Amino acid sequence: MDGRESPPWVAIPERLDRPLRFGPFASGRDLAKFLAGAAAGSIVGLAVVPWVGLLLVALGAVVALWHPDGEPLDERLASLGRWAVRKRRQGTAVTGPAAPPAPVGSRSVVKTADGRLVAIVRTGGVPLQFLPPADLARQFDLYRTLLRSLEFPIILHASSVPIFAGAIAPPDSLGTDAERDPRAGYAELVRLIARRRAVRRVHLALLGSDPTPEGRARLETGISLVGDRLRELGAPVERLRDRPLREAAWRTGILREDAAT
Repeated sequence: MDGRESPPWVAIPERLDRPLRFGPFASGRDLAKFLAGAAAGSIVGLAVVPWVGLLLVALGAVVALWHPDGEPLDERLASLGRWAVRKRRQGTAVTGPAAPPAPVGSRSVVKTADGRLVAIVRTGGVPLQFLPPADLARQFDLYRTLLRSLEFPIILHASSVPIFAGAIAPPDSLGTDAERDPRAGYAELVRLIARRRAVRRVHLALLGSDPTPEGRARLETGISLVGDRLRELGAPVERLRDRPLREAAWRTGILREDAAT
């Protein structure tokens, strides 16, 4: 073999998932954005003021060509808008009006102004996206059984709340001094992840119209049955009593300056 010959080589083909470019535009969607901005600018420039039309054309070019960190400018602005809306909704759910103090003797049921009794359980969501078809069918049957077993009117209130990082971050008292820096870094990572995440909070309330002891007993039996059905679905269940019960009734709009029983 001649030493002057180059070693064998194999050409690597281009990526199959490489986006198709249209000249200076990264994709056909960016080209469509520029054309839409140019058309709007031409119409406005002819109908109103020419410099306004040029401004719209320039704006369309910026949106179509500028991709900060590889993300289109309009999609980044839309993501920021959705994040602001979610943050506002979460803040409203967490920092709503405070419930009035519960009187002495409040237990597992509250009474509304019109005399109805209310019992509430707090639960959460069940992940269904990756379940096999047989498990999905079973979950559907269990949920249908839950709905059919209800003999009281229900109120279902779903919201999302930020994750409290203090409950999952490692305490400072654990570990040795050599582990202090890694533990602090891990705690900071947990706080950063929790800051961008939210958990689903669901309150399910049963409303009874019979304020007698027999009616209260039937309501207690009904809310216990609801809790059992939710556990069969795999959802966490917490029966609310005393102050958490009144706060949940207040936040969901069931209770407004009413007396508890």
